[in-house]
Amino acid sequence: MKTLPPWTAPLRDWQQRALTAVQSHQTADFLAMATPAAGKTRFALRIAHEFLSRGAAVRVLVVCPTNHLRTQWSEAAGKIGLQLDPALTNDQANEASDYHGAVVTYQQVSLAPAIFQRTCTGKRTLLILDELHHAGDGKHWGKALRTAFDSAVFRLILSGTPFRSDNNPIPFIRYEQGESHADFAYGYTEAIKDSVCRPIVFPSYEGELTWLSDGREHTATFEDGLKFDLQRERLKTALLQETWLGPVITDAHKQLTRLRKEEQADAGGLIVAMDQDHARWVSELIGKITGTKAVVAVSDDPGASRTIASFSDHKTQAWLVAVNMVSEGVDIPRLRVGVYGTNVLTEMYFRQVVGRFVRMQDGMPKPQRAWLYLPKDPILVHYARQIKAERDHVLEDIMPAGQRDLFGRITVSSTKEYMPLNAVAKLDSLIGEEDPRGEGGGVVAGDIAVSLHEQKLDLRDTHRLLVASVARKTGVDHRRLNAELIARTGGRVDQATTEQLQKRIQLLERWQEKGYDGKR
Repeated sequence: MKTLPPWTAPLRDWQQRALTAVQSHQTADFLAMATPAAGKTRFALRIAHEFLSRGAAVRVLVVCPTNHLRTQWSEAAGKIGLQLDPALTNDQANEASDYHGAVVTYQQVSLAPAIFQRTCTGKRTLLILDELHHAGDGKHWGKALRTAFDSAVFRLILSGTPFRSDNNPIPFIRYEQGESHADFAYGYTEAIKDSVCRPIVFPSYEGELTWLSDGREHTATFEDGLKFDLQRERLKTALLQETWLGPVITDAHKQLTRLRKEEQADAGGLIVAMDQDHARWVSELIGKITGTKAVVAVSDDPGASRTIASFSDHKTQAWLVAVNMVSEGVDIPRLRVGVYGTNVLTEMYFRQVVGRFVRMQDGMPKPQRAWLYLPKDPILVHYARQIKAERDHVLEDIMPAGQRDLFGRITVSSTKEYMPLNAVAKLDSLIGEEDPRGEGGGVVAGDIAVSLHEQKLDLRDTHRLLVASVARKTGVDHRRLNAELIARTGGRVDQATTEQLQKRIQLLERWQEKGYDGKR
C-alpha cells in the first residue's frame, strides 16, 4: 500500500468537534448528520486518515449512491494524499496494492455482498457509508449491507438530513420514535452563523392553471384547496407550460445576470427537471428566452458526469438543466440561482436540491445569497418555510408513500386522461430572511427569528394538509373534522393561537395514525 502523507488540510470548527466525538465513540457505528455543503467529505477523509495512520484499519472503503460520486470521492481523497480506486468492479474484489482503498456504489454491494464480506473480513476495513438512506430503497439492499460489512472495524455513516425507517429499517442506524438518531449533528442554522453555508431565498410563483383530466376541464391557482391527485396535476401543468415556466425562467435569468455583473462573474444557474424529455424542452426554452445554450445532464446519459464536471469548470456557461444528477453530493460551488422544475415532492429531495446552492465560496462578498425559484405548491412552500425557520426536526411525512414521487409513475390509473392546457405565472412572495426585494442588506447573525404570523402560516399549511389526509384516509367529512377540532381546542383555525394550532396538529396526526375515534 502507498505511504500516507501527514494531514495538513485545515478543518472547520464543526469538523474538529465531530472528529473528537468519533475519537471518544464507544461503538463501531457513528452517524454524522451535517447540512449539505458543510464539508462532510473532508471530515470523513480526516477520519480515514487517522484510522490508517495509527493502524486501526489497513484500507478504506467508501460506499456511495452513484458512479459520478465515486469519481468525486476519489478526486477529493487524492488531494490529501489518500488514494481510492473509483473503478473497482465486483470481478476484482480487491483494489490494486498501490491504493489505500476504493469507492463503490450501493448497487454494487447489493449484487454481490459475499465478495465484500470476504475482503472486509480479510483486511481491517474502515467503512464510509455516504447518504445511507439509499439502503432503504429495498429490503434486499439493507440485508446485503449487513452481510457485507458486519465485520468492518468502524462504520462512519454520513447524511445531509434525518431520515425515517418507514418499513425498512436501515442497518447500522439507531432509531428514536422511527427517526434516525445522529451521534453528531451540524444543522443549517449553525452553518449560516459560521459562514459555512449561504442563506437562500425562495421566490414563489402563483398563476392560473388550466388542464383537462378525465374529460373535465379544471382551472385553479395554487391557493385553491384540491384533492391530492388534482394538486399533482396542477403542479405538472405549471411545469409543462411555457406561459408559466417561461416567466419564472426569465426572472431567474435576470437575477443570475445581475449576480454575474455585480457580484460573481462565474455565477451559475441550475434547473432541476422532471425527466429527460422535460429537460430537453426546458433547455430549448432557456435558449429561446436568454439567447444562451443550456447544458443538459440526465442520469441515463453515460456522459452525464463529464457534462457536470465540464459545467463546473467552464465559468462562461450560465445554465445547467439536470434530472436526478444533482440531488446529492454534486459539488458546483458557483451555483447561485435555481428553478425547482420537478414534480418530486419528498422533503429529502427538496432539501438535497437546496443543498446544491448553499456552499460558501472564498473571496466572494457576504452573505452570498442564493435563490431557488418555486411553484407556490403548498407542499413545496411548506418545505421552504421550514428551511427559512431553521428547524432542526423533520415533520411527519403526511402524504402516502405512493403519492410522493414522480407524476404518471404512481397511483394514477393508466386509463386516466390528463392534458395541460394553460398556465400563467405571477410572482407571489419571497420566502427568506432577506430584504423583501432580495437586494441589499443581508442576514445578520442572530437575526433569524421568525414572526408569529409566519409561524402560524407554517402551522396552518401543515394543518390543512393533515385535514385533507385524514379525511381521505378515514372517510370523515372535512366539516365534521373541523367541528370536532373546534370543540376540542376551543376555537376556529383562523382565530387559533399557536398553542391551539399545535394541539390541532397533534390530534390530526393521531387520527391519521390510529383512525378517527370521535371520542373526547
